[in-house]
Amino acid sequence: MTKGPSHIMVALADPTARVAPLLDRAAEIASRCGARVTIFHSLYSPFLTGQQYFSKEELELSIAAFVDRRKAELEVLSKPLRSAGIDVHLRVRWDYPPHDSIVREVMREKIGLLLVGTHRHSRVARMVLTNTDWQLIRSCPCPMLLVKTRQPYDNAPVLVSVDPMHAHAKPESLDARLLEAGRDFAQLFESPVHAAHFYSANPLVVAGFLVEPAPMPLQFAAEYLGDVKEAYGELVKPFAIPRARQHLDCGMPVEVLPQLASEIGAGVVVMGAVSRSAIKRLFIGNTAENVIDALPCDVLVVKPEGFRTDVPKRTTERPWVVPAF
Repeated sequence: MTKGPSHIMVALADPTARVAPLLDRAAEIASRCGARVTIFHSLYSPFLTGQQYFSKEELELSIAAFVDRRKAELEVLSKPLRSAGIDVHLRVRWDYPPHDSIVREVMREKIGLLLVGTHRHSRVARMVLTNTDWQLIRSCPCPMLLVKTRQPYDNAPVLVSVDPMHAHAKPESLDARLLEAGRDFAQLFESPVHAAHFYSANPLVVAGFLVEPAPMPLQFAAEYLGDVKEAYGELVKPFAIPRARQHLDCGMPVEVLPQLASEIGAGVVVMGAVSRSAIKRLFIGNTAENVIDALPCDVLVVKPEGFRTDVPKRTTERPWVVPAF
């Protein structure tokens, strides 16, 4: 994400639900950077696609009826944005599964920022990634804004969560990319930027099937803390973040990051996400996924430079598209 995205996409799971906060957020951002906004919805019915019950002509007519109905619903939702002078386009795709359909549209339209709504998930749901938003965190190639609140962004602090010691196997360049995204986002709304890193003095030790924290020997603790401070200082130095807005402390991000976000009144927390295998996710977890539910504000998820999604560009599910207008 640079100074501001030129093309924003809002992914709506249900156009009949209350989606005003999501569309209001898109309008808020687009009005600052002059971006085009695409409102997107993906739908699919295995029953309708069961061609043994329909002729080809009947199937196409049924799909067209569903698509037209969704198109009309999106048109109603788009009116406030159009009235505000925003360039709005509508897209409806007959595609499955929804998260893959969204990613395909992101690639097809070269989207610069994806907006999705969030709702709370169970711990099990987070681990096995059965929900669309967790799948998007893993596979969406562009920055993704998870919209949780109605809080205006004007002057609201942007909090960037970094990991200069790369304890979670992040690419070295990702932290700088996060700080750049946070700085650019903050400039749109004349907001201050904060940078935070929370380290653990009790690294995890894996022995067989057990994962337990092992206290760091005292003789190494001071040296480790010195390394953390040095790496953090070198990371934030090019971004001229005042010392009062640099947060470096011992603790688990899932516990202390939400607390810090509340204390400073953050409007957005910027986090990185790296795709991992399911087995590693079960043992190590993913900071971006584990902490999102607990954060009291919106979350901007950014991928490493050169990230390549594993979602295929084409689907086998007979896509049906409403042309953009």
